[in-house]
Amino acid sequence: MLKLNRPTKTNPLYNLSDSLVSDFTFDNFFDVFNNFIELKTLEGLSPRSLKDYKIHMKYFRDYMEEQQRTYSIRSVEIDTFRSYLYYMSQEKKYKPCTINIRLRTMRAYLKWLYKEGYLSEDLSTRIKLVKEPIDTIMPLDNSSVRKLLKQPDTSTYVGLRDLTIMVVMLDCGIRVGELVNLKASDIDLKGKVINIRSEIAKSRTFRQVPLSYKSVKLVKEIISIVGNSNTEYLFSSAYCNKLNTNQVIHNFRKYGQEANINQRCTPHVLRHTFAVSFLKSGGDVFTLQRILGHSTLEMTRRYIQLTSNDLIRKHKEVSHLDKLFR
Repeated sequence: MLKLNRPTKTNPLYNLSDSLVSDFTFDNFFDVFNNFIELKTLEGLSPRSLKDYKIHMKYFRDYMEEQQRTYSIRSVEIDTFRSYLYYMSQEKKYKPCTINIRLRTMRAYLKWLYKEGYLSEDLSTRIKLVKEPIDTIMPLDNSSVRKLLKQPDTSTYVGLRDLTIMVVMLDCGIRVGELVNLKASDIDLKGKVINIRSEIAKSRTFRQVPLSYKSVKLVKEIISIVGNSNTEYLFSSAYCNKLNTNQVIHNFRKYGQEANINQRCTPHVLRHTFAVSFLKSGGDVFTLQRILGHSTLEMTRRYIQLTSNDLIRKHKEVSHLDKLFR
């Protein structure tokens, strides 16, 4: 049974004078984190998010040990987290996105500690994220995409699998974390859609994404192969083990190097490539938001990086001045 060590009048963490936690140390901070993880698990947080929380807390604990801070006597206070921010940004020179990912874990946990009564102040409101540059990942152009698609050796299962993964990502922009967790039963070949189950979706919300004829044809071939194996997943290793995201990322980079593409070739770049291609082909941003599984249009906007030529061409198409001076 889940047990929460909340402060009570018989608990030494409880201060009778003001009915608030008086001395919540970092020993307590790290111990209670297990309760936080258990509750987030019950709330249905994705395994990936839970894993990230644990990893980010380990980074913070490593920092505390490196600084030789004494857990048992040091109270949880804002200065420690500000020092951690300085350490990441000025000493380690981490990228803003890396720093913010770790800070978000701290903020989520501190907010929970305050709501549960462990802390008398919501310290999360005093931890500010660092300014991040706007995502400038550029999509692959058509020439690079064609080169990339020629790299997998489709005479082998691995090559056919990797080509199928590329085509599906270019077709619907599915996240690599969602893709590696797909099962054959998630594919509606007749309806030409992928059913992304809530338990594998990053947003934890079920959605459907459409597939073109080419994708369906390749996926059907993959299903016919894995149907005779012991794996339940649509995409697996040559030994019928579940693929992980790092394997896919590694393979994409390898293919990009072999194709002499002077640009990052990752699943995330192909997701961006799909997004830009969708809009350039006449798709609307609201439909794109639903396909990508974004909760806000702001996130979708970050995926749309158009080149100067794209802007010039679009401006020429819609410019009304030419019509006025005919």
